[in-house]
Amino acid sequence: MVKILVLDNLSKEGIQLFTQAGFEVDEKPPQKPEELAKIIGEYDGLVVRSATKVTKEALLSAKKLKVIGRAGAGTDNIDKDTATQMGIVVMNTPGGNTISACEHTFALLLALCRNIPPAHQSMLEGKWERKKFTGVELKGKTLGVIGVGRIGGAVAKRALAFEMKVLAHDPILTPLKAEALGVELVSFDELIERSDFITIHTPKTEKTINMIRMEHLKRMKPTCRIVNTARGGIINEEDLATALREKIIAGAALDVYSTEPPEHNPFIGLDNVILTPHLAASTEDAQIVVAVDIAKQMVDFFTTGAIVNAVNVPSIDPETKKQIQPLIYLGERLGLFQSLYTRGRPKSIHIEYTGEIGVTDTYPITASILTGFLRPLVETVNMVSAPAQIKERGIECHDTKSAKPTNYIFEISVKVETDQESHVVSGTLFHRIDARICSIDGMRVDAKPEGHMLVCRNEDKPLVVGRLGMLLGEAGINIANLMLGRDKLGGRALTVLNLDQPLTEELLRSCEKIPHILEARCLTLPPGQEEF
Repeated sequence: MVKILVLDNLSKEGIQLFTQAGFEVDEKPPQKPEELAKIIGEYDGLVVRSATKVTKEALLSAKKLKVIGRAGAGTDNIDKDTATQMGIVVMNTPGGNTISACEHTFALLLALCRNIPPAHQSMLEGKWERKKFTGVELKGKTLGVIGVGRIGGAVAKRALAFEMKVLAHDPILTPLKAEALGVELVSFDELIERSDFITIHTPKTEKTINMIRMEHLKRMKPTCRIVNTARGGIINEEDLATALREKIIAGAALDVYSTEPPEHNPFIGLDNVILTPHLAASTEDAQIVVAVDIAKQMVDFFTTGAIVNAVNVPSIDPETKKQIQPLIYLGERLGLFQSLYTRGRPKSIHIEYTGEIGVTDTYPITASILTGFLRPLVETVNMVSAPAQIKERGIECHDTKSAKPTNYIFEISVKVETDQESHVVSGTLFHRIDARICSIDGMRVDAKPEGHMLVCRNEDKPLVVGRLGMLLGEAGINIANLMLGRDKLGGRALTVLNLDQPLTEELLRSCEKIPHILEARCLTLPPGQEEF
């Protein structure tokens, strides 16, 4: 009999689906990692919401576990890398709490504008302070939406019903999609300067941590109010608390925090902030939807083997996956490199397969390229969801097979065009297992797509590499690999380095000041895969 461990108070409708399928279900309250490690070993499936952290410590004791179901969208409380290494499928329920989160955003926004919490408290104290709590209207004001996915799009739609003007900032939302939503697509800088209200609906990634800091808060209107129901840490909390205390902005409403519950809450005692304890998805309606969805997905998994909404497993049978895994890895690296390297809002992705790639169906490789491209930009993506997410955001995508000559047995080229620039990156496998970037914008290199990478465009002149090595050496940065390419003698050149440490922005700018270096870009990819 399949045994399911359910934590974090899953709605009874989900429990009933498990029992109706003949599964044995144990319900327990949220568990600490060390507590979960003691009990997880006897279960085939685990269901969590956000209160329980499924850590490596716990997973190493999960000898029977086959699937983890997250009743909700975010899976940052689950160690997906360890789960993947152990062959455990991680599923979520994207979209189940969209309306709940959207409505909570507006609840906070309206409460903030009309001073509802302090006015309510004043009434409970027997006071009548009408002038003290004069508010502001939404109509005619400008709302800046950062991140226009499911929830951000729903917020924008409702803001238009309030007769607000909506500005949108999203790195992969196309102008055509923005026009269809009725919003104005703007840069991050323009949004923070023009908005009367700002609401955040972006995932928490390396690019979005501390996205809003004091330097940005000072550029906002002094009447600006901020709402965050997305993830804690996107706004620097200490900077925001200072900005509220010094009236740099008018107010803030927060549902999420960098640590939950907050260990040192900097907002306590402030009268221009509203705080709620991560309630955006906490409606009876949303909890029923995500409970039913995750139960259905897990029942299907155990009864038919179907994998739905997995965030760590592609929809490929095991034998095929083993055969093409090196190609999938190469594709994911090419997509990730392009996402981190190419600047601007993506308009199109063109993938070209040249030579004897060794497989007839290249769709899984295409899907892996799109997955890598989206990984720094969205919260959850896999080979199943990536093509749909690309299409949803209005990015043109197509792949072709070419018979033109190549310098290798095969090449996979990924061309990304944005509103600012266009780049082509090609890769291949050495000995069918060793992933390499073999050219960037037509210049041949031999670069490992892993770790900290410094890519310099320069003129083909003497001393460029020597001066660059000297600068990095004096800064204590060790060079692991160095590759050079050029289009012709004395023409354009490319210098690609794998480094042991990332560069600071100041050091990167110093690289660009070296004579004949035209541009330097630094990007960080995960460590390479040792074996397949």
